[in-house]
Formats: sequence, structure tokens, C-alpha cells
Amino acid sequence: MFKVSLINSFLCLLAKYLIFFFILAFIEDRFKDAVINNAETSSEMFRLSLNYILYILIYLIPLILVFFLPLYFILKIKKGIYFILCIVLFFMVEYSAYTYFYAPSDKTLGIYNIIIGIIVLGIFFHKAIRSKFISTEN
Repeated sequence: MFKVSLINSFLCLLAKYLIFFFILAFIEDRFKDAVINNAETSSEMFRLSLNYILYILIYLIPLILVFFLPLYFILKIKKGIYFILCIVLFFMVEYSAYTYFYAPSDKTLGIYNIIIGIIVLGIFFHKAIRSKFISTEN
């Protein structure tokens, strides 16, 4: 879908983490507990929702800034086997960083993060990834 570039790597991770944190908002009723249960008026609901969104954005920016350059360089790898090895290492490091800094008590959230990451990576860069495995030799 997209060509491999720095901005597209950044946008891929932005989309991934927005989807991931959106899903997390409704796992175990996090949004309900943080916003809905504490709002008594519609303006309070709006304010608490905005605060929740800003809170999420503050947490996803460091993740994107740390991981978008490595993702870009991994996507630039030409050989399929090296790409697979590097992307597996990338997801392992991302899983470790996320579970250590963001969710030390619930390791399954890191698994959700990986699954969403693989799906979003495939959606964004399926042509670039597929081209790594197509032989150009005759």
C-alpha cells in the first residue's frame, strides 16, 4: 500500500498504537472506569474524554519515537530471511519494552500489541514485504 519511507514508518506505528490503545480502552472497562463513571454532565464527559485521549497520546509518542527508525531500516532490508530475522527481533524488543515500561503486571497486552503490529505492518507495507520474497532471477 505505502512505499517504505520515514514518514510512512512513523504513520504505520502511529496507526498501530492508536488502534492498540483504542482496543485497550475497552478491555477491562478502562474507558468506562476513567471517563464514564466519573462524568456527571455531558461537558464533564467531553473533558474527561479529551483528558483520556491526551493521556494516551503522551504514552504513545515515546514508543513511536523509539521504534520508527528501527522499523524503517528493517523495512529497507532487501533479503527476505534477514528481514524476517530482524522483524522478529524488532517485535521481541518492542514486546519487552512495552511490557516492562507500560504493562509490567499484564504480559498478555504485549501479545495484543504484537498481533496488531503484524496486521498493521501487513496492511501498510504488504507490497514492500512481498517483494523481499519474490525472486528476480531468471
